[in-house]
Amino acid sequence: MNITVVLDASAVRAYARLETVSVGELLQTVAEDGDLVGIPVLALVDLWPGLAKEEQALITDLVGRADSPVQVLPMHADVVPAVAAWARSLGHGPAHAVALVQDLGATLATCQPDRYTAALDPYDVLELS
Repeated sequence: MNITVVLDASAVRAYARLETVSVGELLQTVAEDGDLVGIPVLALVDLWPGLAKEEQALITDLVGRADSPVQVLPMHADVVPAVAAWARSLGHGPAHAVALVQDLGATLATCQPDRYTAALDPYDVLELS
């Protein structure tokens, strides 16, 4: 199975806070295609302290289920240079998301598309609403 979509922290936060149905719909669509959605581990690290316990529980359930269409993506040594290149201007979580999108040929799903204009082609960014 391929990882075709990467969620940034804003997308994961929107899912955890039930702010929009678009994240859930996206997860379902990707799963129906037989693919996976990835969440960069650094995005989770950035996001986690700001989540309420109930929100943390939703995310833990999402990534922990055996049948989940979502995988937490580790930071392997081969993407460290790309993450480091963008970390100063974007922050660690967004830089990890950018590096994974580029490495995997995936699409970034975000509620903050303007944050990525310098790093990614607009065709590689899906704005969630």
